[in-house]
Amino acid sequence: MSCTNEVVKKERRNGFTLVELMVALSVAAILLAIAAPSFDDAVGTSRLSGTVSELSSAVQLARSEAIRRNRRATLCRSDDGSSCSSSTGSWGGWIVFVDADSSGQRDGAETVVKSGSLGSPLQLLPSAAITALNNRITFRGDGIARTSDGFTLLNATLAVCVAAVRPAQNVREFNLAFGTRATLRQRDGGGACTAPEDV
Repeated sequence: MSCTNEVVKKERRNGFTLVELMVALSVAAILLAIAAPSFDDAVGTSRLSGTVSELSSAVQLARSEAIRRNRRATLCRSDDGSSCSSSTGSWGGWIVFVDADSSGQRDGAETVVKSGSLGSPLQLLPSAAITALNNRITFRGDGIARTSDGFTLLNATLAVCVAAVRPAQNVREFNLAFGTRATLRQRDGGGACTAPEDV
């Protein structure tokens, strides 16, 4: 009978007591509370960087299609993924198409080469130069984007942002200078999303 009692006592020693379990859960909760803001920063930074990278590749695709086909190619705001929109405010998405008839609008015969959209809570805001072009960046056959006068090289910015203080650098900008030179940069918008300045 004493052997049976020893076996039972040994089995009981192998488990956790309620106090030990509560201490472990308390430590885990403290560590999670410390790590959560860093995780939010990482997720926000990743979404911003991924979206501005996708936008940058779409603009570069429009330029390369214009050169390759020796025709105008346009990136424009699109709220439905198939037509251009001149609405003001944050873009819901964009499309790239080869503008065969140089109308600045995608017609039924013109194929969408690429499209993209934004997920909440991201916003995409154009600078004044793009707004003046009815939310379009058009590259001619020489691969250069110009303003509405047809002569001045386009200097403009598209900003992807999230209206939050985390991450601290809550704005990613795609800058197009001299009608061809593309650069990306990040900045602190103070937790707000506002229309960017032209380059």
